[in-house]
Amino acid sequence: MNGGASGRFGDVAGSAHLFLREEQLRLGYESMLRVGRELARVCDDILQRENLGPAHQRVLFLIATHPGMTMTRILQVLHITKQSLNRVLQELVAREFVERRGKTEDRRLKLLFLTEKGRLLEAAMFDLQRERLIQAYRGAGGTAVEGFRRVLGQLMSDLDAA
Repeated sequence: MNGGASGRFGDVAGSAHLFLREEQLRLGYESMLRVGRELARVCDDILQRENLGPAHQRVLFLIATHPGMTMTRILQVLHITKQSLNRVLQELVAREFVERRGKTEDRRLKLLFLTEKGRLLEAAMFDLQRERLIQAYRGAGGTAVEGFRRVLGQLMSDLDAA
């Protein structure tokens, strides 16, 4: 063995860069975890006032972004159990933040929509998140934002294929 980085990873050309790549990947993943928590944290005061949790906010956001979304699609996107989603949705429906409507062609299929009350709540939370996102996008610049979107798009296409 040659020692150094090549000794650790074998004698593969460019293997010294693998350590840096792994470190950068780990730092990137850690950053995504922290950013996700920070974007959720800005909604904490509103959620606490409404006696709701982060799961409620995620469901409200998805329905606001995709009106008419089904429970099945929310389950696919959030990767949560049907029992967990049922609990959250029952509370949101009971408190008149969300309404279920039967699909015209198939009344058994329930489509989810925000009520006016739900739209106001979700908009208040997303306004706080929007400000953080705008500041970050402006600070990074257009080229960085486009690169970031491409990375996220690739990660999401990998998830959608699974």
